Formats: sequence, structure tokens, C-alpha cells
Amino acid sequence: MSKLTFVDQKNLPEPRKGVPLPERRVEGDPRFLTWDIAQTADGQVQAGVWEVTPGAYRSVKGETFEFCYILSGVSELIEDGFEPRRISAGDAFVMHPGFTGVWRVIETTRKLWVSRD
Repeated sequence: MSKLTFVDQKNLPEPRKGVPLPERRVEGDPRFLTWDIAQTADGQVQAGVWEVTPGAYRSVKGETFEFCYILSGVSELIEDGFEPRRISAGDAFVMHPGFTGVWRVIETTRKLWVSRD
């Protein structure tokens, strides 16, 4: 079995559908699609593609460390206590454990992510 997994956006597996928890929704009706691509045997490290429709919700990372690369769309990340940061295609960032803030989606946004719980 190959030790490489390629992400082909034109041939993704069936996505998981989701929404923010009701108490975390800030505005609109954002909807999530998550395509799980790969994970370690113990499930602690995962990778995939995620998409969210316009709206805003509170993001709470807990103990999760997540690397994100924006593939398309426009959003704002508003970390509690900091100025809003506009993100769009080509931007990359890490959300560290303990991150809390608001993810405001201006245009449907898609990202490639790798996380460790």
C-alpha cells in the first residue's frame, strides 16, 4: 500500500455535513462540508478538506492544533481580543490549542486542513 495520499478536489469522498452548535452561531446560517482524506492509526492526526457557507460562528479549538491553507473564498478570523484578519485563497495559518474567536464567512470558503488532537 502506498504511503502517499493525494488530495484531488475533483474526486473527493462523500462529505460529512454539519452546522455550528446553536450556542456558537453568531449570524446567518453557516453550513459545513468536511471531506476526510487521511488519518493516523490512532486518529490523533487528521487531514481533509472543509468548506463553510456565509454566516458567522464562534470557533473554539480546545486542545486541537490545526494547520489551514485556504483554497477559495473570503472570510474573516476574529480572535478574541485581536483585530479581524481577512483570509482568502493562498493564505495559510495555524490555529493553536486554546484559540477562541469568530469565523465570519463573506464568500463560501474552502480550506485544506491538518489537525492534531
